[in-house]
Amino acid sequence: MHNETDVLLPLALLAAASGARTFSGVAALEPRTVVPALALGELLVDKLPNTPNRNEGLSLLGRVVAGAVIGAVVARRKKADPVALAVVGGLTSFASAHATYRFRRALTAYLPAFGAALVEDATLLAAATAGARLLQHAQREIGGDHAHSVE
Repeated sequence: MHNETDVLLPLALLAAASGARTFSGVAALEPRTVVPALALGELLVDKLPNTPNRNEGLSLLGRVVAGAVIGAVVARRKKADPVALAVVGGLTSFASAHATYRFRRALTAYLPAFGAALVEDATLLAAATAGARLLQHAQREIGGDHAHSVE
């Protein structure tokens, strides 16, 4: 059995990270796959001046889908409702895409654009890492069979 904090806090952190960078939350959940390489590429491409706005079109849709996938993965690992957690993950990523965009814009009042991007990256990587660690810790406490998947 699990409580809401064991499920919702890791989900919120992971999905929020993917709201800022699509692959970051998924990469934290699946570190032994190709996804971390995609996440690294995304971190680099994000710094280019012609990178599309994260809050429009396919960029936003990709973030919402990543959040929904994270919700489904967390649900599978925690034996929770996958539809409900996919919805929560998608909505969290949607909100985070907008919030982190505004966060980064606000930082540019105090830092050069590149510095603001690096602060945003550090924040989202910390959220993704914390979410994965919390999920791993909760899985170990209940003896889950997926504890080895998260480093």
